[in-house]
Amino acid sequence: MADRVSAHIMIGGVLSRSQYPVLVQAIGSDNAAVDWDGTPFDPAYLPVNNPLTLMDHEVANGCFARIEESCRRLGLHYVRWSGGYAGSFPSVRVIYKGHGEPRHYLTTEDDQQLFSIERIRELGGIVAVENDYQLARQNPPPLVLIDEELINEAMMEPVHG
Repeated sequence: MADRVSAHIMIGGVLSRSQYPVLVQAIGSDNAAVDWDGTPFDPAYLPVNNPLTLMDHEVANGCFARIEESCRRLGLHYVRWSGGYAGSFPSVRVIYKGHGEPRHYLTTEDDQQLFSIERIRELGGIVAVENDYQLARQNPPPLVLIDEELINEAMMEPVHG
């Protein structure tokens, strides 16, 4: 049986309405809620000026596996924090910007970033440490659903130089 811990995830970016059901299905599969009391996610409700925030106290291995995989496939930005499980894995904050690989940042149980002496040496100085800290604290933009036609029109816009 997997180790289970508390975790939350914030999701943002631009998504076509036709792809939204893929994300909704992933949220249902991971059983994520809109608050720590377990209020179920309602696909009709999306925050207007904030990322979609979901959470659960019983997240297997601290990862929302299906949600995160769907976000990577759909090119959505996400930030996930999960508590640690003694002897298995530490508390982490994971940042995915919609492309590339997710970045992992060691944290406390209160989502405060930790720096090992090795990481400080790797970064090389206080300015680099502060920059790394700022990168780890970035939250995703709001999750915005748009019609397919708007995406196609934007791609067809001529570039003026």
